[in-house]
Amino acid sequence: MNRTDDRTEKVARLLAEAERVQHQDLRRCTALLDTITGLLDANDDPSYRARLGFLRGEIELDRGSLTGAMSAFQLARMDWLAAGRTLEARGAMLGRTAVMLAAGEYADVVLVVGRILTGIERGSAGDEELATRLHVRAHQQLGSAHAAVGDLAAAVRHFDLADDLARRTGDRRSVAKIGLQRGRVLVADGLVHRALDVLSEARRELTREGATLDAAKAVIPIAEALAAAGTPVSAMELLERIAPVLESQGVGLAERDRVLAEALLSAGLAEEALSKGAAARDAFRAFGRIADLGRTELVCAAAALRLGRTDAAERSLDAAERLSEECGDVVTRDEARLLLTRLAHLEGNQTAVSTRLARVQGDETTLEVNRVRAMVLAAWVATDPYDAEVRIARASAEVDRLARPELRMELRLARARFLRRAGRVSDAADELRAACAMQPLLAQRPRATSTRGGLLAEASDELIDLLVADGRHSTVIEAWQRVRASKASAFSTLREHTAGWHVDDAAAAVADTDDLIDAARNRTTDPGRAEAPDLPPVPEGPAVDYYVIGGDVIAFVIREAQVFVRRLTGISSETARLVDGWRHECHMVAALGATGPTSSRLDALYEVLVAPLADLLSDIELEPLSVAGHRHLLGVPFDAMLDVGAPWRERFAPAPDVVEEPYDVQVAATSVLVLALPDDDAPEIGAEADMIATLLPDAEVHRGEAATSKVLAARMVDADLVHLATHGRFHAGNPLFSALRLADGWLTAADLVDGSFAMHDRVVVLSACGSGRAAGNLVRPIGLAWACLNAGAAGVVASLWVVDDAVTVELMTEFYRHLAAGEAPRRALGLARRRVAASYPHPYYWAAFRYFTPAS
Repeated sequence: MNRTDDRTEKVARLLAEAERVQHQDLRRCTALLDTITGLLDANDDPSYRARLGFLRGEIELDRGSLTGAMSAFQLARMDWLAAGRTLEARGAMLGRTAVMLAAGEYADVVLVVGRILTGIERGSAGDEELATRLHVRAHQQLGSAHAAVGDLAAAVRHFDLADDLARRTGDRRSVAKIGLQRGRVLVADGLVHRALDVLSEARRELTREGATLDAAKAVIPIAEALAAAGTPVSAMELLERIAPVLESQGVGLAERDRVLAEALLSAGLAEEALSKGAAARDAFRAFGRIADLGRTELVCAAAALRLGRTDAAERSLDAAERLSEECGDVVTRDEARLLLTRLAHLEGNQTAVSTRLARVQGDETTLEVNRVRAMVLAAWVATDPYDAEVRIARASAEVDRLARPELRMELRLARARFLRRAGRVSDAADELRAACAMQPLLAQRPRATSTRGGLLAEASDELIDLLVADGRHSTVIEAWQRVRASKASAFSTLREHTAGWHVDDAAAAVADTDDLIDAARNRTTDPGRAEAPDLPPVPEGPAVDYYVIGGDVIAFVIREAQVFVRRLTGISSETARLVDGWRHECHMVAALGATGPTSSRLDALYEVLVAPLADLLSDIELEPLSVAGHRHLLGVPFDAMLDVGAPWRERFAPAPDVVEEPYDVQVAATSVLVLALPDDDAPEIGAEADMIATLLPDAEVHRGEAATSKVLAARMVDADLVHLATHGRFHAGNPLFSALRLADGWLTAADLVDGSFAMHDRVVVLSACGSGRAAGNLVRPIGLAWACLNAGAAGVVASLWVVDDAVTVELMTEFYRHLAAGEAPRRALGLARRRVAASYPHPYYWAAFRYFTPAS
């Protein structure tokens, strides 16, 4: 055998190996292709170059490089033609249409694939098996193109044809891929539980076939279905786990981020959803994937609307409409048009409302369900009472015909607004109460970004707003009760789905991921058993409960089991700006030091949030005041502003000087458990543990390798107070993955609420950076402090922002001195803050640590 024969044999062997590992290890496959490229020359059989080009095209497509993929498939086509293999050349043409499909050119895909099928038919006599495989691929692409433009019936027909042909040839991998495409259609059609069955079986088949990369990507539509089925937390965990596997596939990471954004938004984490959506949007723009970019813009718009950022939402919706119109994605286009119409109405632009409604209703390609939604919206925005009543009646008949719960919810909102405008406030309230009670029926609807989550929040907010405007004592009480119930229940679903989580930085084993999927499917919401939250009784107080609605902040003051209310009109944007300014100020002080003893931002927050309530708070004297924030107000250090002896509180309720007892008094009989994990980056943690042991000699201290989660779970049952001194991390993408580092791994917020840690009636001190941080713009402050309270803690001491290490040690020393002297933990913290403020007057230093309670 001569050298040429040796080289040809090596090329053939390497090509076979590259084709084998293509769906398992992209890096190895790419390296093999580079080696083959170096071996080939112009005199070699062009079929080798064709196979090489086709493989490169598929890899470039997986990575998101549409230009590189199109070029590779075109070269493969020319080489197959040069080799006289016209049928294989049709396969390379299908590679090019796969690129067109990824780019969102759906109408062109349908036309071009139709012509390719004709060519395959003409050449099928030469190789019937290859022709069948090409038929499978062609019908898969046609099914995907029809599904993308909303023609689900046509999509199903093509998937059926492809599935039948793939099964005849025994191509199990293609059968699985078709199953994934079918599952996406089922999610779009609202059949979420059936979709989960199909998607899960497809993933298992890919795993059995050794297509590990495809199996990892299959998690993305499974997570999308789980979020639509009412289990967004399970979706988030799955998407966290596959991220390392998708690192080599840029477009795969972008798809994962888009679905993660939808899950976060479905769970109420709008700020985090917008961040992930923006990352996906940038990636899809770089990859040139127009349809995916349009869908992502829609998610970003829905998140921005939830955050009240109407300008950003309008920009994203305009982009989503144009992008989806260009590629024929009528589902996304309709969603964008309807949201733009609602936004125009909120801005009072009736001309734009009429124009947009006419566009939706006059376009023959508008989907039927969206045509009915437009009818409901037209009833909602009608200004003439008679016209509104007629439109509601017409829309009601269509809603009854389609029997879709999200349409019923929208219709109830339209009726409530009509009744309120007509002066029938009691009837409007009843309609809104009925809308809020529909929560269980919405659990399985897809497109949570624009329907389920937004409508429920909208109905709840409108009811609270109406009850506050009514102003009667009974309606004010109900308004507060609904605020508290909303805050208390908003994340009950998240808590239910966190049991048994063990999140780490590495990808989990395949079997572990499959077990997680099965467990998540078993936990999907059963709408027949879900119940609306109970309304809580009014406590004794004193307490202040803030609630953000639109541009206003509603302040409820509870005194002696009575509820008083003040509407702080038009301050929502101003307070959000001040909170952002305060956060920036903290960063500047941390980096450069304080330039003065006060903060103009906190002074301004006092003036707009607290001063208007002074007459309701002026006689509370030395009573502790519980303050609960909402959305961006969660970042306000209310404890430091309004605790006994705090400078801001003294403006409306001057307190007598607090006489501090000497520290050599009788040590309180407080049982303390300390877990401390010092390292080279935080050696002061060890000094902190020593300080507690000195002040409280009976404290049980576990350092270093002994500071484990197992020790915490076993020993905290005998403690009144638990002190955790370690590194902390706040996970902005999913606050339930926020964690404390212990010797045996990271202890997440999700772990804390799964029932393994008996925190009932205990006080927990989290001496870790940002341990009191929470997700922004939420109805509840989800994070580590929240997790401890949900695990039963009576109170949690934690920091709202990262504080100087030396100041933290000083504050903790003062806290434990007062605790040893017999003070209650909350008062001990207040006294410690006052002592630190004497040395470090700027609030950045002493206001960070807050005493969290279930009420606050």
